[in-house]
Amino acid sequence: MVTFIGFNLTFMPQFILGYLGMPRRYHAYPPEYQVLNVLSTAGATVLGVGYMLPILYLAWSLKYGPIAGNNPWQATGLEWQIQSPPLTENFTEIPVMDHEAYDYEWLEHKTQHEVTTVG
Repeated sequence: MVTFIGFNLTFMPQFILGYLGMPRRYHAYPPEYQVLNVLSTAGATVLGVGYMLPILYLAWSLKYGPIAGNNPWQATGLEWQIQSPPLTENFTEIPVMDHEAYDYEWLEHKTQHEVTTVG
């Protein structure tokens, strides 16, 4: 939402300024256009904050977030059945696919089987 507001505050005044006849790429703009140019600058600041928020979230989660397991989304695809990080060869033996890609009952059965055999 911050990015959306910043984008519109940045470029809508520029659109209006162009409609009113202000030429582009001037180092000094006429005083009657000052309010819209300042509004556009403020919008660019809000837009920059909107771009920085995901970067800050990413940095925070890399430093303080929990480590994801081998299959954090409980996906049933073959690429999620290996360990993380994967081995060089991915699988120690060639896997046999005995279920469909979206067969979550298979994953639930496999997870219950692993729990009962481990514990």
